[in-house]
Amino acid sequence: MIFQTRPNPLEDFLNLLGFWDHILTGFITMIWLYGIALVIGFFLGILLAIIRQYGGKVLSQVSTIYIEIVRGTPLLAQTLLLFYLPTTLGIPIMGWEVEFNFTFLEKDMTLTLFNQAIFIGIIALSLNSAAYQAEYFRGAILSIGEGQIVAAESIGMSRLSGIYHVVLPQALRRVIPSWSNEATYLPKYTVVVYFIGVKELFREANYIMTHPYIAVTPLTIYIFIGIIFLIMISLISKGLDILHKRTGIPGL
Repeated sequence: MIFQTRPNPLEDFLNLLGFWDHILTGFITMIWLYGIALVIGFFLGILLAIIRQYGGKVLSQVSTIYIEIVRGTPLLAQTLLLFYLPTTLGIPIMGWEVEFNFTFLEKDMTLTLFNQAIFIGIIALSLNSAAYQAEYFRGAILSIGEGQIVAAESIGMSRLSGIYHVVLPQALRRVIPSWSNEATYLPKYTVVVYFIGVKELFREANYIMTHPYIAVTPLTIYIFIGIIFLIMISLISKGLDILHKRTGIPGL
C-alpha cells in the first residue's frame, strides 16, 4: 500500500520563495512584453481607427478586414504562425539575443531583453492588441460626431488637421474607460509567449514546478502567480480610473 502525505502549505510556500529570482525575472519579462506591445498597439490602433473611419472606401475596407481577421482568430495561432513562418518560407534566422546581467540581493541574474522568440512575441501581441484598441478608439471617435469635423473645415482647417486637433483630443479622453479593458487584459495575454520559449512568468513557474531537488506543488505556484496578476491588474485599473477623473472637462 502506498501512502501519500499531504504537503505542508507553509513549507511549500517557503520553498517557492527560494525561487524568488526566477519569479522576478519572469515578472520583469512579462512587464517588458506588455509595455512595448501596449504602446505599439496604441499608436497602430489609433491609425487603424482613423483609416477605418475616414480613410475612404478602399482604405477603410482594408482596415476593417485586418481588424476582423485578427479579432476572429486565436492569439496563440497568430503567435505560432509568426514564429514558424520564417522557417516555413526558408528564411534563415540567426540566433541572437540581448541580455542584461545583474546582481540583486546576492543573486546573479540574467534578463533577456531581446531574442527571436521575444521579438516575435512582441510583434504578435502588438498586432493583436492594435486590432482591439482600434475598435475602442473608433467607438470614441464616433461619439464625437461628424459635425465637429464639418465645423473645423468651415473655419479653414483641413480634414486631417480637424481630426488631429479637434476629434482626437476628445476621443482619447472618452476612450479611457473602455480602453482600460485592453490595458488590463493584455498582461494576461502575454502568457501565450510561453509556447514559443519566452521565459516569462508561467515558463518560470513550470521550471519551479519541475525542479528535481526542491518540490513545490502546482497549486501553490499558480495561486501565487494569480495573486501577482490580481495585484498588478488592480493597480493598472485604479491608475486609469484616476487618469480619467483628472482629465475630465467640466460640463462634458
